[in-house]
Amino acid sequence: MLRSVKRFIDYFDGIRRRTLHFIDAIPADRIDWFPSDGEFSFGDLIRHLAATEDMFVGAVLNGKWKYAGHKIQEKQERDVAIMLLMSTHQEAMKRLGTLSDSVLDESRPSLNGPEVKTWRLLMAMAEHEVHHRSQLAMYLTLIKIKPPHIYGLGVEDVIALATG
Repeated sequence: MLRSVKRFIDYFDGIRRRTLHFIDAIPADRIDWFPSDGEFSFGDLIRHLAATEDMFVGAVLNGKWKYAGHKIQEKQERDVAIMLLMSTHQEAMKRLGTLSDSVLDESRPSLNGPEVKTWRLLMAMAEHEVHHRSQLAMYLTLIKIKPPHIYGLGVEDVIALATG
């Protein structure tokens, strides 16, 4: 359970930094690549993360769900998509920073109706980001680019350190 808005912001900033490492690995000329029809492109995923962060924060602040969306397969330069994600994140964290810690225990409607505590909505936002970061990792693998290690260690390093 979350008890501090500031600590959540710090936590989510770390999640976003790690996501940006994966986004930085996307070649600029592959921003519009997608694995098959009906799937998001790299750029779509970046824009989706920006739109949903704004949606989750809006639900926490106002108790209303509004998905402004993004245009699927909109042609947009990689750096423009990254700047959108970064500016949306900065604004969302600034808005969250205006809340008192007591708001975390207040209830808000979920997308499908039943009320949930706002701290759960914030954790759902974090899980959503991690889900799409994993998608980015798979996309990178499919185009033959080794995804970055999430904490600087690969599985081989972990095995060697844990058994050595």
